[in-house]
Amino acid sequence: MLINIDFLDRILLKPKALSVFYVQLKNKITTSVLYTNKSATPLDFNKKAYLFDDVPGYIAPTIATNNNIKLIKLNTYKGSMINLSAYESVDHYLKANFSSDRRSKFKTYKKRLDKCFNITYKTYYGNIDKVEYDRLFVCFSEMIKTRFEDLEANHYALDNWSLFEDNCYDLIHAKKATLFVIYDSNKPISISFNPVLGDVAYGYLRSFDIDYSKFYLGFIDTIWELEWCFLNKIAFFDLLKGSYAYKAKFTNTSYFFQKQIAFNPKSLRSSISAVAQAFKVKSFYTLISFLKLLNIDSVYHNFRNKKKAAQINSKKEKSPYSALDNTVAAVSTKNTQEINMNSNEYSFLKKPVYDFLYTSQESINNTTVYKILEEDNAYIVKGLNKNRKIMY
Repeated sequence: MLINIDFLDRILLKPKALSVFYVQLKNKITTSVLYTNKSATPLDFNKKAYLFDDVPGYIAPTIATNNNIKLIKLNTYKGSMINLSAYESVDHYLKANFSSDRRSKFKTYKKRLDKCFNITYKTYYGNIDKVEYDRLFVCFSEMIKTRFEDLEANHYALDNWSLFEDNCYDLIHAKKATLFVIYDSNKPISISFNPVLGDVAYGYLRSFDIDYSKFYLGFIDTIWELEWCFLNKIAFFDLLKGSYAYKAKFTNTSYFFQKQIAFNPKSLRSSISAVAQAFKVKSFYTLISFLKLLNIDSVYHNFRNKKKAAQINSKKEKSPYSALDNTVAAVSTKNTQEINMNSNEYSFLKKPVYDFLYTSQESINNTTVYKILEEDNAYIVKGLNKNRKIMY
């Protein structure tokens, strides 16, 4: 009998369940102890084997058992992390890994966001109001859904959102997770949920309001999270699986996830279950390696990248609006009507207006939106120094 355990979900979202399986978890790189439990209940390996899936390769586990078990470790997918242990501060890390031009751009991104909106940054760690927590997680799921609908893709978290809603509140209060929120006034526009285990923080779940996509929220958020890591003596910021542009720019260390099969060599059924599962896993990843030798993975990734580029270009071509910079010298009160783009009726104007704020470096506090009465689907965004006409 083979029992499957999702290691990553258990250690990051259900840490209380660790006591059933582990006596200790150790970071092999820093040799620090990530988790310890002196009253663990020993696992039963009689006629049983256990498959621990998605175990980061840098974690050395000690399984709770009275048996002399064996452990088969099989590398699967690559993970990526930011090793901060060699640096004294976030500035030290950025200087060592990015050019002065790139660092200057990072600062510009944040300055531009702070200038254009009424921005506040809030880290929830050790305490969060339940009402605000509930509100944020509704916004969080809506952000993910909207963003991935725009990308024409699915997100794994939405299939089991209750797992996050039910566990994250207690994790934040127990200082086993952080919630990073960027607010525009009272509206969350970027949310990141990061579990914490010992000296490792995990970039587990994140999303942002796509109306603000011009403002590089991913870079702003990541640097802010790294600042928090240094303040809280976090040695590694683990970005886990997945290939994303921001990961490639920030990561400096990679590792393999593993499938770890624990079994009792003195039990025939336990051994047969373990060996059979190991054979299946090895066969699958041998096939993957063979396909990589044939560059099938490169062809596939190139195809995906070209498809994504084509989708982006198609969306630009099919964009429902066009923006004409500085075509309006003044706004006449005779043929225009001031509107509220925060109303549901005009919410579609948010993104083009926010794009205008970014390029013109105007503030939302000095910006007014007008509907042109004599034209169909025509609007004017009036800033302090610049105007823009938007045609839908």
